[in-house]
Amino acid sequence: MRDLMIFGAMLFLVPLSIRNSYVAYLLWGWAGLASISSYLYGFMLSFQLVQFFALIALVRIMVKGDVERRPFEPNRTATLFIIFSVQILLSATFAYDGHPRNWEYATNMFKTVLFCLLMPLLVTSRFRIHVLVLVIAISTGHHGLIDGLKFISSGGGHLARGIAKFGDNNHYAMVLIMVLPLLLYCYRYSTNKYVKFGFLTVIPLEILAVIATQSRGGLACLSAVGIWFVMTSRRKVVGIIGVAVCALLIVQMAPESWTTRMNTIGEAGDDSSFLGRVGAWRVSSAIALANPLIGGGVHVVELGSIWERFKDAPHLLVFLSNTGMDGLLGRGRAAHSIYFEVLGDLGFLGFFMFMVILANALITARDITRMAKVEGESMEWARSLAEMLTISLIAFMTGGALLSAAYFELPYILCMLLEVLKIQVKAEINKAKIDIKIVHVSRSALRK
Repeated sequence: MRDLMIFGAMLFLVPLSIRNSYVAYLLWGWAGLASISSYLYGFMLSFQLVQFFALIALVRIMVKGDVERRPFEPNRTATLFIIFSVQILLSATFAYDGHPRNWEYATNMFKTVLFCLLMPLLVTSRFRIHVLVLVIAISTGHHGLIDGLKFISSGGGHLARGIAKFGDNNHYAMVLIMVLPLLLYCYRYSTNKYVKFGFLTVIPLEILAVIATQSRGGLACLSAVGIWFVMTSRRKVVGIIGVAVCALLIVQMAPESWTTRMNTIGEAGDDSSFLGRVGAWRVSSAIALANPLIGGGVHVVELGSIWERFKDAPHLLVFLSNTGMDGLLGRGRAAHSIYFEVLGDLGFLGFFMFMVILANALITARDITRMAKVEGESMEWARSLAEMLTISLIAFMTGGALLSAAYFELPYILCMLLEVLKIQVKAEINKAKIDIKIVHVSRSALRK
C-alpha cells in the first residue's frame, strides 16, 4: 500500500519538478531527509527518489535555467564547503586499504555539498526560504511525529529506534532535537491557524519521541538546547515557561525504565559503553597523530585492522586512565564523536576546517541578528530564523560530541541556509535603501 501511495504521488510530483527547478530542488531535499525508501517494501524500494529529483533539478538548472535564479557569487560558506570537500577527497584517495565503504561515505558527503552549493542559486526570496524551512522541518520531523504517537498509544512502552539512516537511538534523538527549533519557527510564522496548531501539536510529540529513544546523550543534548534557548531568548519569562513545560512533560510522561536509565549518567566512568567511546577517541586521535594532514580515510576507525594497528599507539588522551579499557580495543567500532571522527578521518587539517565551518555558521547567524536588529520589525522574521538555526546547530555540536554524525547532511544544509538568509537580508536592506533614495529624488524633483 505504501508503494502504491508513493507511486501515485510521483504521478503528481514529477510533472511539477520538471516544470520548476526549485520544486525539483525541494523534492530532492525532501526525499533525502525523509528517507522515503526506509518506509517502502515493494516495487518502489529500488527506485532512487533522491537521485531522480536531483537529476531533474540539475538538468533544469543547466539546460532550461530558472527565471528566479540568482547568479552565482562566491560566499564564505560555499568556499569552506569546497575546501572541506577537497580535504575529504584527498583523505578518501589516500585512505588505508581494506575499507569497502570509504568512497561510499565520501560520495554521500559530496552529494550533500552539491545540494548546499545550489541553495544560494535557487533560494532567492523570503517565501522560498520559508518553504525550504517547511520542507526540512516536515521531512525530518515526521519521523518523530510517528514515534511520539506510538509512545502515547503504548502508554510509554514504545522504544524509538528510528530508521537506518539515523543510526542508533542516540543519533536519532539528536536529529529530533535539531528539528525542534525549526518547528517552533514554522509555528511562529505560519499564518493559517490550523497550520500553526499543527506545528504546536507536533513539538511535544517530538519531545516524547526523544524520551522514547531512552538516549542519555539525548537528554544531555535536550538540556543544553533548553539552557541555550533561555539564555538567548529575548523573552526570558516566556523561554523559562516553555522549557519548564517541556520538563514537566518529560517528568509526567517518561516511564520508569527511562528514569532508571537516565540515573546512570553519573556512573559513566564505570559504564562499558562510555569506556568504549573513550577507546574510540584514543584510536581516532592516534590515527590523526600518524596522519596529521589527511587522516586515515572516511570512517577508518570502523576497520578492525586499524584498531589493532593503533590501539597501543601514542594518542591525545594520555590524561585518561586505561583502567577497564583493555578489553574494549580489540575490534573496530564507530568514532562516537563528530570531533574525533573528523580528526581521525581527515587529520588535523580536516578537523580545523570542520571547526571553521561550524564557527562560520555561528558568525553568520550573529551578522544576521545584528543587521535585522537595526532594520527593526521588518526583519524580525530573519532574526528569529537565525536564532532557531543557531539552536539547531548547538544541538548538533553538543549531541554530536558523543556520536559519529560528522557527515550527516542536516547541519550542512542549515549552515548554508544561514548564508542564504544573510544574502536575502542584505538584498532586502539594499532594496529598502534604493527605495528611500528614489522617494527622496522624487520629492526633490517635485519641489523644483
